[in-house]
Amino acid sequence: MRAPLSNMAVCVAVVGKENWPIYVACTESESEMQWRVHTALDVAEDRLAAGARATDLRDLYLGLLYSTEAHNIYGYVTNTRVKLFAVVNGGSGVARDAEVRSLLRNLHSLYADAICCPFYRPGEPITSAIFDRKVRNLMAGNS
Repeated sequence: MRAPLSNMAVCVAVVGKENWPIYVACTESESEMQWRVHTALDVAEDRLAAGARATDLRDLYLGLLYSTEAHNIYGYVTNTRVKLFAVVNGGSGVARDAEVRSLLRNLHSLYADAICCPFYRPGEPITSAIFDRKVRNLMAGNS
């Protein structure tokens, strides 16, 4: 039986177009999760450079980027080249692609709302407590 996605999202990250982290939220060891996201970033950049999205520019979802025994890392890229990552538990509770796609679309929506704030400067870390609370609720499966 599959575990629900809410029990699997252990880290989400927003990485700017210059490949600097803008926001990271983790429920497990943050340093380990950041290393996993960094590894997935290389894969995402390779896919984008190779034109993997050329077939359908409307599809922002990059799919599974990197996998270990314990975690799977999925990616999503915005039209402005901001990358969104979700680290989910691997193993027996493998997330369905549609669930992860939905999680990343919702994260994209939250990101868009956060950067529309007139006090936010593009490329700077997102420090909004409201954004953080909404992202953590999303990770917990509470939309």
